[in-house]
Amino acid sequence: MPHKKFNDIEYPIPGVDTAFEVIRPGARYEMKDMEVVGWEDDEGREAPTWEEIEVEILREVDIYNYYLYERNRESNYPDWKTQLDMLYHDLKNNNLNNGTWIKTIESVKEKYPKPIEPAPKL
Repeated sequence: MPHKKFNDIEYPIPGVDTAFEVIRPGARYEMKDMEVVGWEDDEGREAPTWEEIEVEILREVDIYNYYLYERNRESNYPDWKTQLDMLYHDLKNNNLNNGTWIKTIESVKEKYPKPIEPAPKL
């Protein structure tokens, strides 16, 4: 099941595969042209309906969208070498509280703020 990891949080990347795994964990299936053509489930459960799959995908999309700020931050922070160099110079200049590194990190966090509402239930 495809996931994205953020700190200690692992959230699903929306998709049919992920939805199947959440709805019917451990079941095996084969699809062709968006139709289930093979289904095996050791627990004897029926294949999920497309309505169930769509509801689950919408839930996954809500979660994925909530963490957009994190993905944007990740792609906009300078690489680690650059950040360490900024910190080195800030430390050498006794400017850790208002130096280049803190300003850079704060600008990214301000541009991509964490949502105010609580994260959707995983």
